[in-house]
Amino acid sequence: MASYFRSSVQEFLSSSECDVLARLTLAYAKDGYSQMYTEVPTTWWSDLASLRSALSQVCDDIPAASGWTLLLEFCIPRKERRIDVVLLTGSRIVILECKTAEPTLEAFRQVEEYALLLHYFHKTSFQRHILPVIVTHSEDESKLSVKARDALRQDELTFDTLPSYWIAPTQRCSWCSLPQLLRGLPQSRDGLSDGADWEDAAYFPTPTIIDAARALRTGLKIREVAFSEASEHDIELVTDEIRSIADGARANEQHVICFLTGVPGSGKTLVGLGLAHLSESRTDAIHFMSGNGPLVSVLQEVFRRQAMRDGVPATPALVHAQTLIENVHVFAKNYTERDPDRAPSNHVIIFDEAQRAWNLAQNLNKFGRNYSEPAMLLKIMERHSDWACVIALVGGGQEINSGEAGLEEWGKALVASGIKWAVYASPEVIEGGTSTAGHRLFDEDSRDIAVNQSEMLHLRTSNRSLRADKLASWVNYVLSGDKAEAVSLHVAERFPLFLTRDLEAMRRMLRSSALGDSRYGLVASSGAARLRADGLEPSSTFHADYPWHHWYLAPPDDVRSSYRCEVFATEFEIQGLELDWVGLCWGGDFIWSGESWLERDLRHGTVTRWGRVKRIERQEFRRNAYRVLLTRARQGMVIYVPRGDSADPTRDCEEMDRTAGFLVDCGVVALD
Repeated sequence: MASYFRSSVQEFLSSSECDVLARLTLAYAKDGYSQMYTEVPTTWWSDLASLRSALSQVCDDIPAASGWTLLLEFCIPRKERRIDVVLLTGSRIVILECKTAEPTLEAFRQVEEYALLLHYFHKTSFQRHILPVIVTHSEDESKLSVKARDALRQDELTFDTLPSYWIAPTQRCSWCSLPQLLRGLPQSRDGLSDGADWEDAAYFPTPTIIDAARALRTGLKIREVAFSEASEHDIELVTDEIRSIADGARANEQHVICFLTGVPGSGKTLVGLGLAHLSESRTDAIHFMSGNGPLVSVLQEVFRRQAMRDGVPATPALVHAQTLIENVHVFAKNYTERDPDRAPSNHVIIFDEAQRAWNLAQNLNKFGRNYSEPAMLLKIMERHSDWACVIALVGGGQEINSGEAGLEEWGKALVASGIKWAVYASPEVIEGGTSTAGHRLFDEDSRDIAVNQSEMLHLRTSNRSLRADKLASWVNYVLSGDKAEAVSLHVAERFPLFLTRDLEAMRRMLRSSALGDSRYGLVASSGAARLRADGLEPSSTFHADYPWHHWYLAPPDDVRSSYRCEVFATEFEIQGLELDWVGLCWGGDFIWSGESWLERDLRHGTVTRWGRVKRIERQEFRRNAYRVLLTRARQGMVIYVPRGDSADPTRDCEEMDRTAGFLVDCGVVALD
């Protein structure tokens, strides 16, 4: 049972307060608490008396209310959070958060977060109206929700994809006025299941990478962290499969490489983090590596902070975080320059976004190394004479910069290696598919290399965007210019997709839609140079120096945080990470011509103008940049397409109108 106490309202009113308190206390003890402070039962006793009085008054006026279901101390599964009171009234789920003092902003966020967790992850609460209420002993009834007051939610927006459509603004009331609030609720049954069914309903959490990292660091297992109703494969099973492959490499003294593929947001990085934590205390530790600087910086900061909360001093906490989460370029420098002959300290490494590894030309240009990054990593791991395992996480269609080798470079490195590597991969890696953007590990001349193929090594379903398992397919159709297929998916019927021509309207929409602790922020292409006219800085130097760990982790009152909507993250800073609500600022670097997409660069000369990108490789990078940006949102996305300026040829109004029109034709809902 998820709650400490469940009964009908009638049964609750007929039970003595001593009996209810005893049941709460016993459940508290069985929940693993070794001691109970005096304030806990004292608070329960006071709140039970107030709740009994309020419900008695409601039942006097509405006899049907005696059949409502009451749950006390309802535990949100695997979140270690308990809701004080839940009332199932038939048409509404009422959440009561009881406070003895004046509620703070944090209290409003807390109760909204409870409502969001039920709305998104509790099966029988989806598409049920939820009313969060903060109940106090104060008689000041002048305030409604902080969100409702400060953000001024737009009542005319009745799209049922919006969480705020299902979750009412948080109300603040006293125990004395609670009966009046409850009497005003609609009284129809509305098909809501009974209390037992509701309490025992399935719960499918889908955490962000940052939340998952925090949870893993506190000791939770991968299954406790991530299980999604939309997943075709349980993340735990995939993790176990790869762990088994690594264990087999050690037992059989083999050099093994394992390729895990998946659509954007399917959980590849989560699998990698889970593997790293599974082996954290083992002799053969698995280190998680990435060439994505912002991702590494953010995850290291998450682990550092969590370790310090656990009592680890600052310096050891940082060292531990940097050991568990490594920048692959730092790893490479250590074992090519400082220790050019020594075998790495660990036999197993995880390389996130392996398709972005540098080719020979880029590695030579950056560091003077006359070999590709895949070849370099294999050579380093081959220094282990007994066994080694490389786990390569591959996301198709996400190569976004010059010199990124793609999947083929790994195949070339394996063919050229002096050691026979055992290869494990999904069929997509061998045959090419949407998850690899058509790329294959080996060309036709290398088909004689044996590959152990497993369907388990491919994650088919995106779990990032809640209620939108088809978002990745929708994005592919949009970027291929196929509006008929895009609109046929009806993605916006389950996932909020909006478009506006007003930047301030976008900011207002993000602030009003993001409930609880939901994080929102702006993203844009690194090539969107003319967003500067909107006050958004595109300079690569500015972005390189920005403290991105604060952008992702800082609270709303920190001017460096994403919440301020003043600095946008480019495809380089957002890849591998996500936001709950994304504000995508469309740039003039990717414009709909009326027949196809035009990839462009801003060129300066006598006249500053946009010029077509001619190299096929760079055209793919630009499309992939927008693929990354369009697949970063978890709860919803607002796209801002500037209106342009008739006096500025770099901000052509007709080009922007065509682009906005095409996105609307693909199923995006116009807010204006």
